[in-house]
Amino acid sequence: MHLGQSAVVSAEWRVSGSGPELVVAASPPEFGALFETHNRPAYRLALLLCGGDTALAEDAVSEAFAGTYPKWLAGGIDDFGPYLRRAVVNQVRGTFRRRLVQRRELHLLGGDEGGRLSGEDRVDERDALWRALRLLPLKQRTAVVLHYYDDRTLEEVADLMGTTLGTAKAHVSRGRDRLRALLGGGEDR
Repeated sequence: MHLGQSAVVSAEWRVSGSGPELVVAASPPEFGALFETHNRPAYRLALLLCGGDTALAEDAVSEAFAGTYPKWLAGGIDDFGPYLRRAVVNQVRGTFRRRLVQRRELHLLGGDEGGRLSGEDRVDERDALWRALRLLPLKQRTAVVLHYYDDRTLEEVADLMGTTLGTAKAHVSRGRDRLRALLGGGEDR
């Protein structure tokens, strides 16, 4: 079988009744042609969505193509260009959503969001957090520390505290709200 440059090749070992055998599969050359046609426009779109971050744009396009291939192979894509653009947008959006969640968690844990605070300000912020934690009722403090500092799931918090999941959620929620009020950050971030 002759494979052009546009074909994608994969190989895997399979065991059959006669023993192991190497099975080589190649994507149809049409997908290679689709890649050649849509790669640059998809990259430009990703680059604009990522604010010029080339590595992030390349990752988004790669993931989008990888995600569309199985669906295309199964005949589930009628118009490849729009489908790929939507996949790129979703990849970029997902990446930014994950980063936002990480920043929020960093802030809740007393981080300084990228080192913008001076050493003295970080110490002051950390001291304020410790003072506020000490003001929480024991069960709220325990739940908050287990969940945010020890990175435990709510189910694990409930188990460790010997309480129900609903009670653990309530302790975490009330403790977090109380910390926000004590630290002067009542607005959502």
